Amino acid sequence: MNTRFFIALVCALAVFTVAANAASQTPYEGPRRAADIDGSRTPAVHLIPLLDEAWEEIRSDDDPAQPFSTRMTCGDCHDYSTIGMGWHFNASAGNSRAGRPGEPWFLIDKDTGTQVPLSYRPWPGTWTPEQLGLTPWDFVKTFGRHMPGGDVGEKVEDPPDMNARWDISGHLEINCLVCHNASPDQNQSEWVFQVGRENFRWAATGASGLGVVRNMASKLPDWFDPVFGPNPDDLWNMPPKVDYDKAKFDPDQRVFFDVVRDPPPERCYFCHSTTPADTNMAKSWQNDGDVHMTTGGFTCTDCHRNGLDHFITRGYEGESSHPQTASLTCAGCHLGEGCEGSPEAEGGRLGAPVPTHDGLPESHLEEMTCTACHAGPLPTQDVGRVKTSRANRLGIHGAAQWDTELPYILAPVFLKQADGTIAPQNIMWPAYWGVMKEQEVTPLPVEAVAPFVTVLRQTKAFEALKAEWQKAETDTAEVELDYDTEDAKVKAQEGLEKAGKANAIAVEETTAESAANLLAANTAFQVAVADFKRFLAAQLEAEEEEEEEEEAEAEPKEAEQTEQEPEPDTDGWLTRVEVAAVLKELARQAGLDGEPVYVAGGKLHRRSGADAMLAVDHAAAAPYSWLLGHDVRPVSQSLGIGGCTDCHAPDAPFFFAQVEPDSPSQVGEIAAGAPMYEMQGYDLNLLKAWEQGAKLRNLYLIGGVALAGLLAVALIHYGFLGLEGILRAFVPSARRKSIGGPRPLS
Repeated sequence: MNTRFFIALVCALAVFTVAANAASQTPYEGPRRAADIDGSRTPAVHLIPLLDEAWEEIRSDDDPAQPFSTRMTCGDCHDYSTIGMGWHFNASAGNSRAGRPGEPWFLIDKDTGTQVPLSYRPWPGTWTPEQLGLTPWDFVKTFGRHMPGGDVGEKVEDPPDMNARWDISGHLEINCLVCHNASPDQNQSEWVFQVGRENFRWAATGASGLGVVRNMASKLPDWFDPVFGPNPDDLWNMPPKVDYDKAKFDPDQRVFFDVVRDPPPERCYFCHSTTPADTNMAKSWQNDGDVHMTTGGFTCTDCHRNGLDHFITRGYEGESSHPQTASLTCAGCHLGEGCEGSPEAEGGRLGAPVPTHDGLPESHLEEMTCTACHAGPLPTQDVGRVKTSRANRLGIHGAAQWDTELPYILAPVFLKQADGTIAPQNIMWPAYWGVMKEQEVTPLPVEAVAPFVTVLRQTKAFEALKAEWQKAETDTAEVELDYDTEDAKVKAQEGLEKAGKANAIAVEETTAESAANLLAANTAFQVAVADFKRFLAAQLEAEEEEEEEEEAEAEPKEAEQTEQEPEPDTDGWLTRVEVAAVLKELARQAGLDGEPVYVAGGKLHRRSGADAMLAVDHAAAAPYSWLLGHDVRPVSQSLGIGGCTDCHAPDAPFFFAQVEPDSPSQVGEIAAGAPMYEMQGYDLNLLKAWEQGAKLRNLYLIGGVALAGLLAVALIHYGFLGLEGILRAFVPSARRKSIGGPRPLS
């Protein structure tokens, strides 16, 4: 039989067999064993079989072993589709109201000076991932590290993204264990690693501790087909596989999951931690944390509750009119507001203490949130940076350092919410490249700008390297080179020629490909120059050793000193000159429908003339802010416990702390800093009047008490007089005369 025909026949039979098996499998139609709640508070023991994507049971001795599927394994009892409606999984679905603005995702890129807030929810001040050129695949690759799965991780794209690799990586299913696994084996850092390797369908397995996931889907070529399995001749590009821990399986091939209904706080902390950027971790033990957690014994889910739909209560006033949700707020718990059948005077949930706010004017409770005085770090004169888990990639433990300096987030900043109440907030100033048309600014994807920045910097690096090489050539023009040094010189000259051509091409037509070629050519040229210098140094050293002793002991000739103006050390940050140059090239080459601009530091930067830059105010440069609700401080540390002057004083940070816009680039002119009261919209004269009132408050109180005392004495005096008058009215006039009248003369 013809060999080619035989191979084709075998392949066709394999495809037919796989298709037939797939067609014969029972499709997933929801849980087979519904986990109905019967009223018992005893938690169910999760000793269950592992199921793969095809709803087949996994055995510890399977070879190859498939990763377990949470959709199938957990969905065998729990309604996966209902769970998928939850707050953590519905951002892109649009099936719920966005609520008050929360923490967004941040697309950051140091090279292009980018820090831009993204969200699938329509929060004012954020951009959608699509506007920044991110497909669901790109989004999961970038932010899946701190996602619990689901949402865009399982989104079916129409039309499909041709650059996506879902067939190889699998989809990122909702990982129930991210929250509900109380086992110490649950490793969220491993989840991050697996997502970074494009091992989406293996991520839950690797993070659970049930087995070890080996190899990386990211190494597999785009044409890899899981149906035909790995290429035995290519050990480098092997598909991921699972080595299960056989000790985790019982004799019936079931696995125990230490699942709890209420997630432990450490599971929440992985995505919801905030810390000052300059925190000395050696002193972290001095942090008392949230008073509810440390002294009240609360957990996150005591306030942030949900049903099977996983629509978690966020815990702010006005979130919902539902009494149960309304009661899970500061006022609901401590004042009983919104609690059915619970008078406000009796407090709220579980007898929470009722704050009396003695001496506090009622207007403060109407114009400020509870968190303004009781949550977050106390305000200081200099508003500092903070880092969060999702924004700055905190909590990923391993050999590599994952946390980032960007984005720059400042807190606490006391600003007014949409309803006019003042609340402590996080704030950041976006930075991104965009196109302005008729005063409307649309952001550009990072990939559209990055080649121009790369070419700009590599061109500068090429000129410096070229000058260095020319000096080396001049210095060694009279030196007789040995074979190795001469060979290195030839390679350096070839590197110069290739880098020069790559530079000319990239400058004339900047694309991702030409920028990559320039970078590669520059790198090769740099290596060749370094090799030449190394061989030359070795040759000169060998020749020096052969010289006579007196020549070797001669004093070295002092090198000539030349003054050269040092360039500012920007540590890789974009400079004003670079921004102007990139804007110029974008206008010349990118074919944009509008004017290229750069937003940073609260200003919109645009070209003015040939090389000049103009920074102007624009709505596109406005900061984005979101509220903070933790850590809650005890009463003794609340704002105002020291009296009115905690806020109403000439140097009180609540009103007078300076807030300086932060920028990830050295663009020169940025928006001027402002005291907090200006950002809140208050007039300085009004604040001064409040300050005077606060200073004289004690005098007012003393004077008021004194006047009240005098008034009381007067009232008592006139009261007795009135009583006397009433009594006189009931005594006969004759009797009054006989008793109290004057005696007649005899």
